[in-house]
Amino acid sequence: MQRLVLILSVFSLLIIQSCQTTKTATTSKMLRFNFEKGKGYDYETIMNLDFVTGNETRQTDMTAYYSMFVAEDNGSVKSIKAKYERFKMSLDIAGLNIMIDSDNPVSPGVNKTEASELMGMMNKFFGAIKQQKFTMMVNSEGSIIEITGFDQMAASIADSLGLQGASREQMVQAFRKRFNGEAVKEQMERFLFIFPDKEVKVGDSWTKNSTQKGVLDAKYSSVYKVTDIEGDMVTVEELTTIDSGNPQSTLNGEIKGELIIDSRTGLVVNADQDIKANTKEKGNTVKITGKTKVKGKAL
Repeated sequence: MQRLVLILSVFSLLIIQSCQTTKTATTSKMLRFNFEKGKGYDYETIMNLDFVTGNETRQTDMTAYYSMFVAEDNGSVKSIKAKYERFKMSLDIAGLNIMIDSDNPVSPGVNKTEASELMGMMNKFFGAIKQQKFTMMVNSEGSIIEITGFDQMAASIADSLGLQGASREQMVQAFRKRFNGEAVKEQMERFLFIFPDKEVKVGDSWTKNSTQKGVLDAKYSSVYKVTDIEGDMVTVEELTTIDSGNPQSTLNGEIKGELIIDSRTGLVVNADQDIKANTKEKGNTVKITGKTKVKGKAL
């Protein structure tokens, strides 16, 4: 009798496991960018990077907070009002330890040093960016097809800093070079332009290609694969290769990560990524390692 009970127990366990496996394999969810009109969403991105050159290691930590509100939706494209809520950054520049926080700016103080003056200037700049708004038009794949508001933003920041004449024009040009619509589009699409815009099940995969320009140009080739579906949450594995495609200033590496996406809206609830890359310019090789974390919240 005990043997019979044991056999039946094992058989029942196998049946349950078989049913669960079948359910996981056949369950599918529509995976697309589908923020709801009239709703708000927040994103927090945290990046920790180490730059190693020879025996020297420099660290950079950055946290950025964005808020988004879906103002319009024509059925294929959503108009999203976005703004910067907060920036935090710590970095080493030529031996200087710089701390920046748009919510808690640091002033140079009485005993000014090179580091304190630089921190004061950068804190004023990032403090002025806080609450600045821009508009994105985003389709169901998460691709930003239009972004506006940065010309007005540069002028507004220059005014808030009290700049005039040549100093004002210099700041406006510097801002537009780093915070123009195309640059921000490329940054935002790293966690928006990830969707296949179709039904997916465990084992399905798709690719996305994107670029990012800046100090170092980079091309991203990403493969996403569904590894689990639990309720409305879809877990996606990411493998991205990075290549500058520039023999004069090389950059190559990879990003491995896992994303948990709410299939109802396309909100990235949580994402963890590991970054490994190497860059070489003018004979100097820099090894880059780090982690990125993204947290999304529906309001």
